[in-house]
Amino acid sequence: MKKKEMERIFIDKENVDNIEEDIIIRRMIERYMYVRQFVYGHVLDIACGTGSGSYLMSKNPDVKKITGVDISETAVANASQNFNVENIEYILGTPETINGQFDVMVSLETIEHLENPAVLRELAERCGIKEIILSFPRKKTTHYNKYHLWDITREDVVRLFQGFECYRAYDIHDCTIMNLIRADRDVHMSPRRYFNKSDIHKESSVL
Repeated sequence: MKKKEMERIFIDKENVDNIEEDIIIRRMIERYMYVRQFVYGHVLDIACGTGSGSYLMSKNPDVKKITGVDISETAVANASQNFNVENIEYILGTPETINGQFDVMVSLETIEHLENPAVLRELAERCGIKEIILSFPRKKTTHYNKYHLWDITREDVVRLFQGFECYRAYDIHDCTIMNLIRADRDVHMSPRRYFNKSDIHKESSVL
């Protein structure tokens, strides 16, 4: 009996809750560390939160500038204070209020929160975005997470972003990450991240 007890891990509720929170934070960081290999030029980070993800992406030398957008004034203030680097700008806003020209739009774990997910497609069209990287839970969550309005699937994303093609989809932990590129490019052209580094910031009429 004593031997069996020694094989058990004894941990209290507070420690379990702390570990769970730590895992959630680490997974968020891991998502941004994965997607930063695909970004370049002027990047739009929708729902940037407190700025840690924008900061991680800014380390990619192919990135000229990142514009991080969030609806929370507190989050934007925190981002500006703690992750204020030369090539990042944090602004208060929503997908409906953003204008300008961007190369890549990143939207991680956000689409399931939007009352109308189509605002992301409209944003992409309005701002001439060439590539989209987004993630969403890969299982049903609306029955236990009151902030999730949709249970998104890969098929939903493909239907939503008409005019874009999915060239990569990847499951990481409990989410799916999809890379989309404008379909009206030369069919023989690869996504921009596969270009020579010397060409990465040049404007291309085929994208």
